[in-house]
Amino acid sequence: MKFSIFNFRCPIFDFRFSISKVFLLVFLFLPVFAFGASLSLEPKEAEYKLGDHFGVKIRLDPEGECINTVSVDLSFPNDILVVEGIDFGESIVTIWVEKPSSLEIKKINEIGKISFSGGIPGGYCGRIPGDPGQTNLIAEVRFFVPSMIVGEMGERTEEIKILETSQVFLNDGKGTLAKLNLQNSKIKILPQSGEGLNEWREKLLNDTTPPEPFEIQIQKDPAIFDGKYFIVFYTTDKETGVDYYMVKEGEREWKVAKSPYLLENQNLDEEIKVKAVDRAGNETIATYYQEKAKTKEKTIPKKEISQKKITEILTLSLLTLILIIFLGFLFKRKLLPKKKKNN
Repeated sequence: MKFSIFNFRCPIFDFRFSISKVFLLVFLFLPVFAFGASLSLEPKEAEYKLGDHFGVKIRLDPEGECINTVSVDLSFPNDILVVEGIDFGESIVTIWVEKPSSLEIKKINEIGKISFSGGIPGGYCGRIPGDPGQTNLIAEVRFFVPSMIVGEMGERTEEIKILETSQVFLNDGKGTLAKLNLQNSKIKILPQSGEGLNEWREKLLNDTTPPEPFEIQIQKDPAIFDGKYFIVFYTTDKETGVDYYMVKEGEREWKVAKSPYLLENQNLDEEIKVKAVDRAGNETIATYYQEKAKTKEKTIPKKEISQKKITEILTLSLLTLILIIFLGFLFKRKLLPKKKKNN
């Protein structure tokens, strides 16, 4: 699904997309494509040997405009290359809608295709003048050339490609689809043994910092999940990036999840935990203590005490009333003999 983030609200990135309005504006009031942007792979050309590990970076150049949504489809020759991981740690994209985790690497290698998409709140307008670094990174895909390839292999030249289905949208409030210039990466595989250095593995081993602390929010909206309760959550990781999330409701098992997440327990009477795991395996857990459960725990005893007090007051009042009547009766009996004597 392709989309643009231009109708978006907080908290915790509770965002919605109005696809029909986007296309109505695009086709009726705007040209099909407007302005331009570039998606490129780095390095443009390179040579690798058997056993080598290397990274290919996907970069965005808005070419004078501001971009708020990026959707990338990437293909690679999966008969000679293996994806080891994808690094989103330094990405300019902060809200991911589709982001493959390490749990999906096997499937990615089977089909030879990677897809990811997300948004940049406020838009990305290019590198800031004077910035020494390249701040236009979307992601880095880490590849491995197996040292043992079935069949005899000579020198091969292949391409890692950004597919034509990739899209970027301008940050103009209209969801304008920008014309894309694509630059692929041409790689040459030599039938020789390489050094086998694995920078990606080293980066994972050196990453001991867990994802940033975050909060869980419970929400309910008639337009989402048929009006049922769901939770939203989001965090970042400064090193290798958040890999995936897991949710645990009460005593249930942990489940891999994405935000927004429909709650199994709609009674809201259990503790909820969300675990953010980065690509090095570091974890941060956020816990939501159900307010409804707390209210029940506090209210029930109060009701019991209140009823007890009411019973005691009623009993005491009744006894007091009986005592008053009895005393009145005795007082009346004492007065009657005196009246008779006077008569």
